[in-house]
Amino acid sequence: MPSPPASPQPLDRMDAAVRAAGVGVWLNPLPLGELVWNENTKAHFHLPPDARPTIELFFERLHADDRERVRHAVTRAVEEGTSFDEVYRTVSPGGDLKWIHAIGRLVRGEDGQARQFDGITLDITGPVSAQQQLRYFADSAPAMLWVTDSEGRCTFLSRAWTDFTGQPEVEGLGFGWLEKVHSDDRPRAEAAFLDATARQASFALEHRVRRADGRWAWVIDAGRPRVGSGGEFLGFAGSVTDIDDRRRAEDALRRSSDRYAQLLESIDEGFCIVQVLLDGQRRPVDYRFVETNPLFERQTGLHRPVGRTARELVPGLEEFWFETYGEVALRRLPRRFTHGSQAMGRWFDVFASPIGEPVELLVAILFRDVTDRMLQERRLRDSEERYRGFLASSTEGIWRMEFDPPVDTALPPERQVDAIFDHGRFAECNHVLARMYDLASPDDLVGKGLSMTMDRDEPQARAYLLGLIAAGYRAAEVESLEHDREGRPVWFANNLSGVIENGLLVRAWGTQRDITDRKRAEAALMEADQRKDEFLATLAHELRNPLAPIRSAAELLRRRGGDDALLSRHAGMIGRQVSHLARMIDDLMDVSRVTRGRLELRLAPVVLQDVVRAALDNAQELLQAGRHPVTLRLPEAPVRLLGDEVRLVQVVQNLLTNAARYSADGRPVTVTVEAEGGQARLRVRDQGVGIAPEQMTRLFELFWQGGVAADRAGGGLGIGLSLVRRLAELHGGTVQAHSGGLGQGSEFVVRLPLVPAATDTSLPAVADPAAARACTVLLVDDNRDAADTLAEVLRLSGYEVATAYDGVEGLAVAQSLRPDVAVLDLGMPRLDGYATCRALRERPQGRDMTVLALSGWGQAADQARAADAGFDAHLIKPVDPDTLVQAIEAARRRR
Repeated sequence: MPSPPASPQPLDRMDAAVRAAGVGVWLNPLPLGELVWNENTKAHFHLPPDARPTIELFFERLHADDRERVRHAVTRAVEEGTSFDEVYRTVSPGGDLKWIHAIGRLVRGEDGQARQFDGITLDITGPVSAQQQLRYFADSAPAMLWVTDSEGRCTFLSRAWTDFTGQPEVEGLGFGWLEKVHSDDRPRAEAAFLDATARQASFALEHRVRRADGRWAWVIDAGRPRVGSGGEFLGFAGSVTDIDDRRRAEDALRRSSDRYAQLLESIDEGFCIVQVLLDGQRRPVDYRFVETNPLFERQTGLHRPVGRTARELVPGLEEFWFETYGEVALRRLPRRFTHGSQAMGRWFDVFASPIGEPVELLVAILFRDVTDRMLQERRLRDSEERYRGFLASSTEGIWRMEFDPPVDTALPPERQVDAIFDHGRFAECNHVLARMYDLASPDDLVGKGLSMTMDRDEPQARAYLLGLIAAGYRAAEVESLEHDREGRPVWFANNLSGVIENGLLVRAWGTQRDITDRKRAEAALMEADQRKDEFLATLAHELRNPLAPIRSAAELLRRRGGDDALLSRHAGMIGRQVSHLARMIDDLMDVSRVTRGRLELRLAPVVLQDVVRAALDNAQELLQAGRHPVTLRLPEAPVRLLGDEVRLVQVVQNLLTNAARYSADGRPVTVTVEAEGGQARLRVRDQGVGIAPEQMTRLFELFWQGGVAADRAGGGLGIGLSLVRRLAELHGGTVQAHSGGLGQGSEFVVRLPLVPAATDTSLPAVADPAAARACTVLLVDDNRDAADTLAEVLRLSGYEVATAYDGVEGLAVAQSLRPDVAVLDLGMPRLDGYATCRALRERPQGRDMTVLALSGWGQAADQARAADAGFDAHLIKPVDPDTLVQAIEAARRRR
């Protein structure tokens, strides 16, 4: 490039020194015009030794594709002082090419001014040609090939890399290829590559690279060291291989393996892991069971397989199984197949997949015994015959119904019911079903709709179908009321399964059993139960009616006996026995109501101490008769409950009565009340006969009396403790019994929930019978003895009393007498108590009259009916005279 220097001696000497090495030397003075080249440089540009090169000739001899690049590099080196290092091609007039590598620099004088542009050229045509051949080979290879230098910098990338990643070779050289590595994998990949370079050792690493289409793909990047003739490390040569499909399959299998352990216990297929065993030629000859799931033995019939080989378990097992699982293990390719084993007598549907490391030769096998399915053709040949035989021999009705058009299950339920009636037709049934509807044969039902057996507008039929719809057209032992050919009602227990496709009910299958006789029996039992209730109520009424005059008579004897001790004692005895009989009647009725769930509690705030005292008063006669001293251990602070005071008193009274009945005379009874942990605890302790351990389980059964002799049962019916338990449970509580055994006494513990202390548990004041204001009482009862004796008792209490013996007579007396109070029996001839009360209320003088019902009818329905008729209160015979007086005065105050 440069002009000739003033003295050629330096150039000549340099030329002589480098001529043999083939190095071209140029010393070009600035500005560039005529250039000073040695012969080698001229030869590089296809010039003779005597040629006089110029800057124009320099650019002219450059390849057209390189010219502008080199021109820019020269300008920059001269103007900016940058280094000049370029590879370019020179072209002879005949078209011959040479590859030239030129290196130059700017030379400045002592004054700092640019003087020359000097450098050398090398002919690299030979190496470049070899490299081009290598490039052609590399670019033709299917793999992505690469080469690095000893520092790890990439110096070569085949075209396959650019095709796969979209990254040009020039951008991937050096360490540019890392830009295509996934950011999560890049640090690991770079570190592994640099480590291998430092160790000058082969390597293989897996990572993800971005493809030209933007997707990430898994590759194996592997390299081997390049070694020079002197054994020096030159770098690596390697390849990048696409393993994305394999890696994704492995990842999927790995993820599946992480989950499979949780699934093994729940899947309904057999599962095992086997290790393939090879012979000396690496041919599969057997496999050992490593792991199985619980269903394995059931699916294969092989017992305790883990640790044993297939040939041990099935000596005649076919070679197919060894070859197939060996191929899966060796080739690492999963397989799905269906195959049979004559040695095992079974067919299997199998999915086998390699797991673990390749050297382990492990295969995971998921399989299902499909022997039945593989015999399907044979089954199909005789299935129709067997099916018809089943239909004929079944004791249940079997049917199939088709819906055309299908029923849209998205419709409102009522519209679905109509669609079932409109579109459903029996397509098949057996003779048993036909006979259920009193039909001669299935042909009488096939092709008919549901209206043949049900009425569309019958509420029970629609309710049955609505229930099926709500259950997704599934039924198990669901009852339906239908009718036969003659319209007679028949009851069925149904099992049904609907076939729903794309939200449409297309058909339904079902079986049904005639339960008409059972339903009739149930109806008869319900009627008998109702009659029993009516009988008990009537019995209670009839028993209470004679008890009323007996109680009144006893009260008269007691009041008029004066100092006659014998008369007073016998009057007291009669009164106690009447109370005893009344309590047994009440208990019997209460247990009946509780058993049937008809007992309703009247909840109100109560204080447990008051309940205990009231119960003790009620049981005092029985306790005194047996001379049982009672000790009360009651806390000073009120123990507050929310309950029915009458029923709670009944609970405590029954426990006290039980203690008295099963204790010898003179034995003490202790009652303790405690509050702890949000519960009230009531303990009733006696020193009586005790309870044997084997009796504990039956202690609270109805009518059970502990197996004691009749003379020790105290005259009870065996219902008191059963009633205690049921009443405690109705209050949200419990009752327990404890005893050391026979002769050790017993303790009953009742636990009931407390209410906050702020709850008002005050009770209305009870009227003092002695404070009864003088008034006229009309007593109406068809039982003359009851009316007359009770009238005498009321007169002794300070009342003016008139009597009548039926409702008609009672109205006449009321018309003339105009009483303040009327006490009416309910079950009277000619005009019963209800009608009598209504008639009194319709009269002006009866609107403000106090009217009480006094009857042997004590059911809740009787009390409600009395309230509806206009009674102010309802009392049950036999009533204590003081209780009657209190009720009269309380009702008068309310009036």
